[in-house]
Amino acid sequence: MLVLTRRVDESLTIGDSIVITVLGIEGDKVKLGIKAPREITILRQEIYDAVQEQNKLEQFLASRPEPESFKGLRDLLTEESSDSASEKPESENKAEIKKDDSDEEKPAQQ
Repeated sequence: MLVLTRRVDESLTIGDSIVITVLGIEGDKVKLGIKAPREITILRQEIYDAVQEQNKLEQFLASRPEPESFKGLRDLLTEESSDSASEKPESENKAEIKKDDSDEEKPAQQ
């Protein structure tokens, strides 16, 4: 690990495109500014570690066969959601019928 000492408003450069500047020091906290291309991901270490752990968990779960009980539950939920999406409650159908009937009775306005 390279260890550097910097004061407020001093910078360091990584490669040709990343510049890190010390913006301030407040107690035991150092405020840094980072200039980098948008395609470079910059994360705090604790966030990076959490993302890595999540990726490992996803890979682990994807490598194992899905239990039969999960498959049944997924099928049931998929079936119920498609049924409810295609059917309207009866009260909505009646409201549409009333609206259509009342529109026919009104004379056209000019």
